[in-house]
Amino acid sequence: MTLRATHPDFLTLFPSDASLIRLATGFTWTEGPTYVPSRQAVIFSDVRQNRTWAYTDAGELQEEQTPSHHQNGHCLDAQGRLIACSHGLRALLRQEDDGRWTTLADRFEGRKLNSPNDVALHPDGSLWFTDPTYGLDKPEEGYGGEKEQPGNFVYRLAPDGTLSAPIRDRAKPNGLAFASATRLLLADTGDGKTYAYEVTPDGAATLEREWFTVSPGKTDGLRLDEEGRIWSSAADGVHVLTPQGEELGRILAPETVSNLCFGGPHGTDLTVTATTGLYRISTKTRGLGW
Repeated sequence: MTLRATHPDFLTLFPSDASLIRLATGFTWTEGPTYVPSRQAVIFSDVRQNRTWAYTDAGELQEEQTPSHHQNGHCLDAQGRLIACSHGLRALLRQEDDGRWTTLADRFEGRKLNSPNDVALHPDGSLWFTDPTYGLDKPEEGYGGEKEQPGNFVYRLAPDGTLSAPIRDRAKPNGLAFASATRLLLADTGDGKTYAYEVTPDGAATLEREWFTVSPGKTDGLRLDEEGRIWSSAADGVHVLTPQGEELGRILAPETVSNLCFGGPHGTDLTVTATTGLYRISTKTRGLGW
């Protein structure tokens, strides 16, 4: 059984014959899936094999980069360009139309970043990204090095290139997603909780409260759909919650899920990265986008 409903509304989010299908396997730690419409493909990372991959709408698995410098999370910027968090380079990167990578940020206040982990686009065009130390602490997820920042911050890269650190109170900030222009949901894999922050037009962020937790496991990556429902990774699959954080049901997976994204020709395919595999399930909703 793929779907386990906590609330009857959960089953209305999927076609009657929906099931979780494994698309590919043989990876070590899949992460960072993002659908790129111009390429009709999901780009995702195998952080520990130091590679990135593309899985196309036509069902083809294509190697992207080896080495990938331990890329992890991805998103698209306001112009549809691929943005990447690189553990190895300790940087936020952008892929240009010719395939080259541009470094957008690798230092804050004169010190190297830790190891950027996940990134999200705000409606104003700014890019917000988390910076825990996994690429420094885990030899299989980065190139090591000394920590230079005084904390593990969440950064905001403004459209004009200004870098600030609006959130400095989390232990290991990880996955993040905007529920609206004024609310950011931020997973902390240090304490296993996801928090809501109020965001102001000038780029400041203030903690609202703890928003939800999942069990078993913890939220690593998360996305929102067009109705504001929260789709969170967990140890047993993907947990789907109301906008307020109450569980609706679960998509059960055979491996620990790290992250997920909506995409496909109609925007209704949910692609899931789960440890050694890449999975997909059809839904009746689409991802929230700007």
